[in-house]
Amino acid sequence: MKSSKAPMGLDLEIQANAADPSRSTFEIRWKREGATPTVFVRCGSVDELRQAVRDLVRNLEGLVHRAEEAVQTMEAQQKADEENSMSPSDIWQQMEQASSEEAMFACFNALSEPKRREVAEWILTHVSMFKGRGPIFAEHYNIVTHTLDE
Repeated sequence: MKSSKAPMGLDLEIQANAADPSRSTFEIRWKREGATPTVFVRCGSVDELRQAVRDLVRNLEGLVHRAEEAVQTMEAQQKADEENSMSPSDIWQQMEQASSEEAMFACFNALSEPKRREVAEWILTHVSMFKGRGPIFAEHYNIVTHTLDE
């Protein structure tokens, strides 16, 4: 039996077939310190091993994708929590300080719909529609979608 090390706790165990080397068995094993290696994949040929490795890589990439989605979900939740802790006047202040109208629209449109409704109601009832960005907000606010349309 030959054994060659692979990174990340994986190991390849080769059970040679003396009569026909092409019919040797290949096992990818997961090794943990102090534990018996677990056979992860058993293959009857190099081609099967090659396909198994491709499948493992695809599965591992899928795990990375799931992790990325989980982080995005957590970030969105964090943003929602931050958003919910901000008052409409604080949000309006951020919108007024935006570098451009497009940035102001993006700031508003990035809010959740309930928060957009709350902020819009506050702006339309508390902000002067005759100066600053108040008239811009009123002109571009879409009451149906609760967004700022360009």
